[in-house]
Amino acid sequence: MTTTIITAAPAKDSAISAAWERITAAHAAIVECPAPSDGGLYSPEEQAQWRINDAAEAEILKAPGNSPADVETKLWVALIHLVEDGDAECAILRRDLGWFGDRDADMNWSERFILSAIRSLRAMSAKEGGEV
Repeated sequence: MTTTIITAAPAKDSAISAAWERITAAHAAIVECPAPSDGGLYSPEEQAQWRINDAAEAEILKAPGNSPADVETKLWVALIHLVEDGDAECAILRRDLGWFGDRDADMNWSERFILSAIRSLRAMSAKEGGEV
């Protein structure tokens, strides 16, 4: 009988982590983009950044999570699609779980379950001496 051992790449080197960096960079760039001059929803510069964001999200969706950090990133991406509050979105982009602590009761069930899963992943990682 052959035993195969699969090891995960460090989170900082994962495709998911790299895609998350592109998402946060795109969001930072969007803030600096000029407003649309033609009355449209997004300026051409914003549209370019949203394309980067969308491609990175698609990559995260398809990539297997090989570490707690990868799975946590997938949950943050899911959460950003549920919230409609700019401050919450900023906290998500910072991966700032503490920001949500006092606001838990204001969140819907889906959001609360995602935050609970992130807390669980961080606790598991801390027990294993890992970093999320």
